[in-house]
Amino acid sequence: MRHETPTSLRIQKARTALVLDHPFFGSLLFRLKGRESRSIKTMATDGVSLYWNPEFVKTLNAATLAGTLAHEVMHPALHHHVRRSGRDPKRWNIACDYAINPLLVDAGLNLPEGVLLDNRYRGMSAEQIYNLLETESESDQGSDDEEEKPESGGNGAMGESSREGDSGEPSAPETEGGIGQVLDAPLPDNATPTIEEQVREWDVAVSQATAVARQAGKVPVGLERTLEGAAEAALNWRELLRRVWSDTIPADYSWLRPNRRYLWTGLYLPGVVREGAGEVAIAVDCSGSVSARQLRLFEAEARSILEGQRPERVYVLYFDAVVHKVETYEAGQRIDLNPVGGGGTEFGPCFEWLNERGIQPQSLVFLTDLYGSFPPSAPAYPVLWASTGGRKAPFGQVIPMQAA
Repeated sequence: MRHETPTSLRIQKARTALVLDHPFFGSLLFRLKGRESRSIKTMATDGVSLYWNPEFVKTLNAATLAGTLAHEVMHPALHHHVRRSGRDPKRWNIACDYAINPLLVDAGLNLPEGVLLDNRYRGMSAEQIYNLLETESESDQGSDDEEEKPESGGNGAMGESSREGDSGEPSAPETEGGIGQVLDAPLPDNATPTIEEQVREWDVAVSQATAVARQAGKVPVGLERTLEGAAEAALNWRELLRRVWSDTIPADYSWLRPNRRYLWTGLYLPGVVREGAGEVAIAVDCSGSVSARQLRLFEAEARSILEGQRPERVYVLYFDAVVHKVETYEAGQRIDLNPVGGGGTEFGPCFEWLNERGIQPQSLVFLTDLYGSFPPSAPAYPVLWASTGGRKAPFGQVIPMQAA
């Protein structure tokens, strides 16, 4: 027979209180396996287990314990345990806490003193908050040292923030004001489903918890907006950009020219054959709406796509209200993005620059927040908008990058 410690009994009692008073959070808690751990300073979850330090639990009264448990279960509910994607674990924890805590406060839950709560981040996804925190940190340091630092962890599944040591105990970075850490989802094994299955299971659990709360008339204020923001942030913009952009450039495949990218794996796949693929254009919004991180991510993805597509020529236009500078890259040259400018935004000058030179690219890709004036009509060639904001465009296809 399992021995219940005083701490585990308190947690059971707090969970029962949540089921009665806040059924959305309380019902979700039943998905997590309780586990005492002194290697965690406060609480933590990896989407499978709920870890708690008994010394930390002793410092909480009943109402604050319930609020802290609700905080923890919101991490997997919003898929924070599978969305880190190589970001720094400590900063990711902070961003996730800022994203969760306003919802809990609005729901009438009690949280410990000094928690991470800032109305600047209200309504933002963890990714958006992370970008802001990173930009602020770079500005405060006033150097480029951090630009070169590789971010800790791997792909968001059992990374540095949740790797177990020789003792078999989980570990997590300490954050000031952090009351509960989010760990990366554990790697699948005989007892643990795949990451995709874990995500689907949590989606089902959230839907069921929402239905239970709605029947009781106790749906948390702002819940649907928060869930929608998380779903939008989880969009794989890279794959979407790759698929849509690649579709705008005609290509064929040949077994006579194998894809060298996969040869090292033992896979012999056909390579892309290009007969006069033509030219493409990239327009970078220099009005200050694109963060350094987003620029680096877009640059890396653009390089990868263009290496495979190998267009004849690439034009990179740096613009705000005018086109300040244009760089031209021939096939095979490495693309490096170096923005200049900083005024208001008008998209028309980019189209005018191409028209004046008789250039009709296979596609024109904008990196922008879409805050600006558009030309009166669409051009004859495809236009893609890799958007760091939430606005719509009057023509072309928008690739949402605002969570990157």
